Amino acid sequence: MQILLVDDNLLMQQVISRVLESQGYHVRVAEDGAEALALAQAERFQIFVIDMRLPDQDGPQVLAALRGLPGMGRSPAIAVSGLGEADRARTVRAGFDVFLAKPIDLDELLRVVPHLVELSTAQTMGM
Repeated sequence: MQILLVDDNLLMQQVISRVLESQGYHVRVAEDGAEALALAQAERFQIFVIDMRLPDQDGPQVLAALRGLPGMGRSPAIAVSGLGEADRARTVRAGFDVFLAKPIDLDELLRVVPHLVELSTAQTMGM
């Protein structure tokens, strides 16, 4: 399972990547929206984990661009935000499936990712 993590914070990149990789997921990291799009044009990702505040775009813009790529229109997405609950409603409107406030509860991340893997698999199989 390929996961694209889009976050400009080096510590968040390391923590989230290591936790997910310890569970057998393959994680690619992008520091901004442009890098995320470049990676997604070369590889197919089943799940996106996107910070709401990036240097070049905000999370909803990145998600819209990623979902506009062939084969990724229905890929589940997790929004992460340092602004906490203030961003929750905005992420729902933008089409994110899950919202996690920073600092991320890693146990919660590990609970939601398998659910999104199932969702991604079902959507890929046309269920």
